[in-house]
Amino acid sequence: MGIALKPKGSLFKRRKAGGDLFAMTRKKLTLQYSGMLVLFLSLFIVGVYALLYTVIWSEQRSALGAIADSEFIALKQWSEQDGDSSRPAPREVEDAFSISNDQSFYYLIGAGGNVQLGGEIQPRLREQAMQAISQGLFEKNEYTRISMQTFSGGSAHDARFLVTAREIAWDGNQSSMLYIGKDVTFQRDLFRWLLNLLVGTALLFFLIALWFSFWMSRKAMIPIARSYAKQKEFAADASHELRTPLSVLLTSIEALQLELDQSAADIPLANNILAGMKEEVGSMTKLAGDLLQLARSDSGELAHNRSPFHVGAAATKAIDRLRPLGEKKNMTIELAAPADFIAEWDEEKFTQLLTLLVDNAVKYTPENGRVQVNLADTTVKGERVMLVEIKDSGMGIAPEALPHIFDRFYRQDKSRTRQIGGHGLGLAIVNHIVSSARGTVHVDSVVGQGTVFTVRLPI
Repeated sequence: MGIALKPKGSLFKRRKAGGDLFAMTRKKLTLQYSGMLVLFLSLFIVGVYALLYTVIWSEQRSALGAIADSEFIALKQWSEQDGDSSRPAPREVEDAFSISNDQSFYYLIGAGGNVQLGGEIQPRLREQAMQAISQGLFEKNEYTRISMQTFSGGSAHDARFLVTAREIAWDGNQSSMLYIGKDVTFQRDLFRWLLNLLVGTALLFFLIALWFSFWMSRKAMIPIARSYAKQKEFAADASHELRTPLSVLLTSIEALQLELDQSAADIPLANNILAGMKEEVGSMTKLAGDLLQLARSDSGELAHNRSPFHVGAAATKAIDRLRPLGEKKNMTIELAAPADFIAEWDEEKFTQLLTLLVDNAVKYTPENGRVQVNLADTTVKGERVMLVEIKDSGMGIAPEALPHIFDRFYRQDKSRTRQIGGHGLGLAIVNHIVSSARGTVHVDSVVGQGTVFTVRLPI
């Protein structure tokens, strides 16, 4: 069971560049606002386009259908009177047909394929129309759009025609087909221009919506940002103010303990009370320090003082300070580090990072357990990286808790908080230290078997 948790390095970069914690929120609000506006605008454009498309083409079909019905009536009267489909149409029938803007061509095709009646705006249309008819592209009583070539000024042009067909019966045995076509090139071009216009308008309104959404989100975040700034200032000021009296209290308790040890060793109750007070004051002092560091990191004040240092020696000092804590639980803390590992990084931040991770491992590992610290100098994608691995044989982390372990004040088992110790800020500080250095944290854990924290820090 494992999960990779990447610290929020991009957020820290935005803070360093002069932004704040609300840059990501403003971006999300901007995208949401503009997304809603663009969605409604897109629906409106699609609705307008679909409505115009339906109305205009319906009007063109109705106009062509009216002409076809009128000419069909004249042909039907002729077929009922004559009955011979091979005979040419009389003059009065031909007069019912005419070439105009509403009728670009018409052809009456007999049962044998001969043209009984026909006309077109350009002679070259007949060959193209006959080819389409022979291919069966036009169905009876339907409306079909087809591309054909028209000629003007010695050059060919792509034109669009709307064609319909009607069937004429002769004595019930033979039939002829009437094909009528109307030039709808203007309507086709109109819709192309309309589509381009609507798309251009949509892009323009999208840019306007993006700017307006950014302006709205910025205005919406002002009171929240002010409130949060006051909270950060309060946390920083309160933590700073708490540290001084707590330090005085801790010093006074230590002085009283020393005096009791020398002159009142027979008063165990007083010693126990002072020991408890010292432990609580120490815990409060650590909490105040952690809060102060997190407040500074929120303000973008978490800087690194890079200088060469011996990684193994710094790790040994940090772990030696934690060995008494491990010895109380009969626990072994092992360190494996290259002897000549020199890194140009912040030694103080490295010590704090290692201390927090090892302290966390010791707290959540039962008695007679084991904590192993492995340090390595490696290369990842051509970049030199310091690898820090802390492996324990502790209680492990539940899968549902893994995504939250770097959250402030988060504790997997709140009922054991007082028993184990800590305030749920250690891993949050680890997250800030690693993210400020463009590093990553990877966590693998199995409940009941232990946890492995793997930190990669570019150096």
